[in-house]
Amino acid sequence: MQTTTNAQMGLLDSLMIATPTNDFLERLDRTLDWQPLEKALQARYPATTGRPPCAPLALFKMSLLQHCYGLSDPQCEELVGDRLSWRRFVGLGLQDAVPDETTLVRFRQRLREHGLHEKLLALVNRQLQAKGLILKTCTLVDATLLQAARRAPAREDKTGGDGDAGYTVQQGQPHYGYKAHVAVDETHTLIRQVTLTAANVHDSREFENVVQGDEEMVMADKAYWSRERSEWCGQKGVANGILRKPSRGEKLKDSDVRLNRLFSSIRCKVEKVFGWWKRSAGYRRVRYVGRERNRLELEFKCVCWNLKRLTTLVAA
Repeated sequence: MQTTTNAQMGLLDSLMIATPTNDFLERLDRTLDWQPLEKALQARYPATTGRPPCAPLALFKMSLLQHCYGLSDPQCEELVGDRLSWRRFVGLGLQDAVPDETTLVRFRQRLREHGLHEKLLALVNRQLQAKGLILKTCTLVDATLLQAARRAPAREDKTGGDGDAGYTVQQGQPHYGYKAHVAVDETHTLIRQVTLTAANVHDSREFENVVQGDEEMVMADKAYWSRERSEWCGQKGVANGILRKPSRGEKLKDSDVRLNRLFSSIRCKVEKVFGWWKRSAGYRRVRYVGRERNRLELEFKCVCWNLKRLTTLVAA
């Protein structure tokens, strides 16, 4: 009876392989070497004698699907169970149970406990760099606002809202939430580094935290311009492509105006990242309360963008 059951399961899985595929997921599965990621994830799951937990790599792949398509935990669980191409990408056979939302929550908690909520992008970028896709010719720096998961607290209510979020004003409109600061490789628009702060933290404060100093040039808008930052670039041997800002009471030279126009036409490439986050991945608002949880969400969003770029670049 057991042999018959196994034969039936093998037949079902062979039928699943024959079903139509998701081109993006198929290319991604072939292009990325999952073994280093699996090894890093598995190291956070010490061996036990009880029932083996769900494979960490399967949970990682489910998280990628979740963040690529802007899904909640229940939605992700449902769609992995329903779509054969997603089930195949995750590594589940037709007879395998789909990890539930509680398992996903615990997986994220384990990532945070082991500090991987700020290291996943670096793990993926090692492969991108080995493939020669991160060229370090020029780095683009910018920041974008993300709405908090909770409403801003009322003035008289100090217990509401999100204690790690902050207020700011953008184009005359008040904003309560977070700010994502990113550094992007100009050639292939791959994210090199990212940080998350409260929305009231000025863009320029995170410049030295996202720029690694190994590029030939760095570009950013006028908000990042300062004499100290120009000196920092000089010390690192990095050409300063930050848009010039005039001193108080002075006007920019015509040469600086032309230079700003040139830099702006290049620097705007970073907006592609923010556009995909907000239009395709639904990432206008953070999903969680507290910086650490939202930092992990941001890390996954960056990984998803870089993996999408990877499949495009390899196919070109």
